[in-house]
Order: sequence, then structure tokens, then C-alpha cells
Amino acid sequence: MPELPEVETICWRLRHGGHGETALVGRTVMTVHLPDPAVVVGDARLLTDLLTGATVTAVWRRAKWIVVDLARANGATATALIHLKMTGDVHVRAAATAAPRFVRLAADLDDGSVLVFTDPRRFGHVELCVDLDAAFKGLGPEPLDDAFTPLVLRQRLRGRRPIKATLLDQAVVAGLGNIYADESLWLARLHPLTRTEALSDDDVVNLHRSIRHALRASITASKDELAWRYANRGAPSPFQVYDRGGEPCLRCGTSLSTTTVAGRTTVLCPTCQALPAV
Repeated sequence: MPELPEVETICWRLRHGGHGETALVGRTVMTVHLPDPAVVVGDARLLTDLLTGATVTAVWRRAKWIVVDLARANGATATALIHLKMTGDVHVRAAATAAPRFVRLAADLDDGSVLVFTDPRRFGHVELCVDLDAAFKGLGPEPLDDAFTPLVLRQRLRGRRPIKATLLDQAVVAGLGNIYADESLWLARLHPLTRTEALSDDDVVNLHRSIRHALRASITASKDELAWRYANRGAPSPFQVYDRGGEPCLRCGTSLSTTTVAGRTTVLCPTCQALPAV
């Protein structure tokens, strides 16, 4: 599933172009095609009508959401939200290129390019948003924001849950999922089942640093090629532990173990991430 770094990379691509694509920001939507109306949450006709003729003024991210700000010729504004769920992706392609598979929504743009939202598994969705505060109510802080400090993380870790289950809670930290929870905990040398109340202040500082490092490293590495495994099945793994169960730990050489935490497949190093004695 695309998580914070992958969604951030897609937003960057939509803002700046690159990798054979043009930027979406500044383009005006001429025509909207909706081969799969089920991708729209709410009134599909209203979404189509508001997109048609609108100019994209900004693309940004909140948690795992792509936020597209729009302006219409009459001065009205609107906001569209895109959630990729497990297998969604968004591209701006030249009109002359072959249409990709699994297109759920497409929009012809004023420069002749085409915005396409693809999703093989059809879990992703697009919706109009009339109240961003309401839409994002309950989301935790952005882990790469300056306001996200070790103290903030400590305050949000209150409770008696395994640390991985806590990190997967979007109300605790926004944008983390299974991939970067595993990556962050490996970097921090913390076992995923470590109880939050057992974390020392030093553990929290280390975890805070590890979360930010894992996310930033993936964003840096994925500007040209998105890094989640679904999109790159034939490529070497870009991850330290995620999806590498049974392979040697890149730090100590121990065979990585696979278990289940909070219903999610979890990979860890039994040596580097030993579970503390109770």
C-alpha cells in the first residue's frame, strides 16, 4: 500500500513533472472521463461538473491523501481528495502515449496531456471536499513537520499497546503504515511487540529520529522510481526489513523473522530487535 513517501512522491511529480511526465499544477481540465463511476465517493456528476473547466492551483499531501486545489473561471474554488488505498496511482501522460491499464478516471488537460487515476484492485477513490478540517479530523501529526517533536511523539504514545500497533494508528502519527512502521522500528532497534509504556525517553527520541529518517530516505530514493514493492516486483528491495523475511539482517546478518502484529505481517531482526524482558 502506498504510504507517506509514495504519496509525497506522487504529489511532487504532479507539482513538478519529471520522469517523462508534465506537471499538473497550472493545467486546466477540459473534459473528464469516468469509465468506473464507483471510484467516486459521493455525487459523480457533481465531481465531473466541478472538475470540468477548473484549473489546478496546488497539489499537496495530508497523511496518505492527495489534495488537489482547484479554481474556476468564476472565482469559485474547490478541493478534490484522492486516496490510493492499496494499488492506486496518478499520472499525467502525453496524449500520444498508450493508455495504461485499469484507468478509473481520466481528464483531458489544456496542454493536450491526460491526467489518469489507475487502480487495479479498485479500492482507491476520489471525492470532493467541502471541509478539510472535517475530512482530516482525528488524524495525527505529520511526522516530517517541525512541530512533530520527540515530546509530541511521547505524548501520543500513551496507552498500553504494542508499539507497532500504535504506530499504525493514524490518530497517533499520520501517514505511517506497515512498511514504514517495520522500517522505523528496525532502525530504532525496537521489537514491534514492545509495549509503549516500556519505552524510555531515549527510546522515544531514537524512534522519532528513525521514523523521520526512514520516511526521508524513501522520499529521496523514490523521486525517479516509486519504491513500494507492488510497482517494482522485479527490482531489488529498497527496504531494510519490510517484505524480506528469511533474508539476512543488513546490520547483523541474522535471518529476519516474520510474525503478525495487529493483524499485519511484520518483519524484524530477532537479534537487533530483541523483546525486552518483562
